[in-house]
Parts: sequence; C-alpha cells; structure tokens
Amino acid sequence: MAIGSILLGVALLVLLGLFLARPFLRTHEGEAVLTERQLLLEEKEHLLDQIQALDFDHDTGKLPTELHELQRARLMEQATAVLQAIDAFDGEPKPGPAPEEDAVDVDIEIEAAIARTRQQQAQKAAPPAPAPASAAAPANGHARFCPQCGTPTDPGDRFCAHCGHNLTLKTSTKTA
Repeated sequence: MAIGSILLGVALLVLLGLFLARPFLRTHEGEAVLTERQLLLEEKEHLLDQIQALDFDHDTGKLPTELHELQRARLMEQATAVLQAIDAFDGEPKPGPAPEEDAVDVDIEIEAAIARTRQQQAQKAAPPAPAPASAAAPANGHARFCPQCGTPTDPGDRFCAHCGHNLTLKTSTKTA
C-alpha cells in the first residue's frame, strides 16, 4: 500500500507540473496579429481613458487648472487625429448634421425633457380631488360628521378617523 500511495502521489505531481508548464511549452502560433483598424481603436480607448483620468485628477485637486487645460488639449488633439485616421481607414467620413444643427437639436431635446419632468412633478404635487359629498352621506340622506372636528364619517364608524372622538350615542342608563 505504501508504494501504491507513493506512485499515485508522484503521478499527480507530474500531471500538476505538466499542467502548470503548459503555457510555457506551447508555441505562439495562436497569437493574433492586430489589424491597423484594431490598433487605432485601442489607441482611441487608451486616449479616452487618459482624458478621464486627467479630469478625475483635476476634480480631486491633484492637478492645477493650467496644467489640466494644456494636457487635456494635447490629448484631445491626439484623439482627434486617431478618430480621423479611423474614419479614413473606414473610407469616407460618415455624413452627419452640421455642428450648429446638432447643437440646436440637442437643445430642443433637453428642453423637451425638462418640460416633461416639470409636468410630471406638477401632476405628483397636485392635491388629490376631494371626495364627493355623497360618499359621506348615508343612504337616508342625513350626513354624519364628527361633532369635535367636523370630518365626514361613515355610519358604521364608532370613532372619528381624524381626531379619534367617540361617535357612539350616549344613552342614559339611569333607572327610576
């Protein structure tokens, strides 16, 4: 039994060693060669990450405003050049609205969104419609109200829902 356990342990150790060494033993045939477009897209993502990190550093106070503006302008120029290279690689630049028309469209969309939000807030803030008077009146036509606060009550109520006043009739229990 001892030899069998030792051989099993050695076999497992060899298998583990081969499994761990497999990445080093493989040939690099599977490496994908990136196209020019993929390289440009990676460069664009890298520049956008740098701009975001630069803005974060400025917002946290790690970077003075003057230096932030200079570095951001440099990164924006590089990003513009990369985007133009991507457009040139893809063919003709895609036609789009003029910047002025685009800004006007965005302003219109923003104004419409603000108007919708204000309308929704106004509807939420509006007080609920008062209950009709017939809801407080019993079937015999005599309305019942709390003598203490004047709130309409249902005929079966024993206490006022608003102030808690006892609504039951007090009868005399005197005996003669």
